[in-house]
Amino acid sequence: MTIFEWVSLILNILFGSGLYLSLLTLKSVKKEAGAKAEKAAAEARADELKNVESAIKIWRTLAEDITSKHEDMIAKCEVLSDRVEKLTNEVNRLRLTNNRIVKLLDRITHENLENVVAEIKQELDK
Repeated sequence: MTIFEWVSLILNILFGSGLYLSLLTLKSVKKEAGAKAEKAAAEARADELKNVESAIKIWRTLAEDITSKHEDMIAKCEVLSDRVEKLTNEVNRLRLTNNRIVKLLDRITHENLENVVAEIKQELDK
């Protein structure tokens, strides 16, 4: 076979059987599949970022709610602490008054009844 026949045979094999076109088509399909895969990966990353942003918004909202509730509780605790302190002072004052009255009652006799009653009334008026 001559060189022209060999060249003709090779060209017929390549172009006649569609091998060359098949290889070109395969290459373009491979590129397209790679591009689709990259696009899907990019979309997955974008969806992941959206999910993370949504989770951040939820956690931020929860943190703000908890912060405001915490501040409300601190204010309520301060009010309650003031009330407890006032009640403690009042109980101490009443206990002292009660102790003085008991001491005065221990001193009561028939002779000093009116004087002790007057002292007790003065203690109660304080």
